[in-house]
Amino acid sequence: KVAPAPPAPPKKEEVAKPAELTPSQKTLRKSYQLTGGLSSMLAIGAISPGPQFSAMVNTFALAGLVGYQVVWGVVPALHSPLMSVTNAISGMTAVGGLVLMGGGLVPSNTAQVLAATAVFVSSINIVGGFLVTQRMLDMFRRSTDPPESNHLYAIPAGVFLGGYVRAAMMGYEGVHELVLLSSGLCCIGGVAGLSAPQN
Repeated sequence: KVAPAPPAPPKKEEVAKPAELTPSQKTLRKSYQLTGGLSSMLAIGAISPGPQFSAMVNTFALAGLVGYQVVWGVVPALHSPLMSVTNAISGMTAVGGLVLMGGGLVPSNTAQVLAATAVFVSSINIVGGFLVTQRMLDMFRRSTDPPESNHLYAIPAGVFLGGYVRAAMMGYEGVHELVLLSSGLCCIGGVAGLSAPQN
């Protein structure tokens, strides 16, 4: 007996490729997106309960934009160290907890207890994140690489923290917000440094 012929493979239907957008159409699409975004900002401003809400939305939007741009620029080979270094965000939690602790030696209410707990847990996360990052980066170290002098970063950290403590003890209330801003900028700068590695 002769074996029956195998069934013919089904014909694949050719999927029509979408037409390539012209530069004019691309620009029009971007202008529509920008119009939608700006209109959304106007709408949020119109229904805003007050200027403090607008300031918070402003800060949140700028932080999101900067964070997106910084993280998007990181080369794929550095995603694992990036995840370790982003634990530095806990530094902002620690500074916020320090501000909420109230300055006493022993917490006197629930908010201060939670703030002290946040500082403790954040400190563990910060130290662990940097230790893990250093170990991961050491795996890629060549014998011809110059020695690192990361310990020298203790100088600006010590001066900054010492100045902060001194200013806080002298009663300068405005220093707290600038310390929060500085810690955030240092965190973003550290993550941005990963997006431009020097080989």
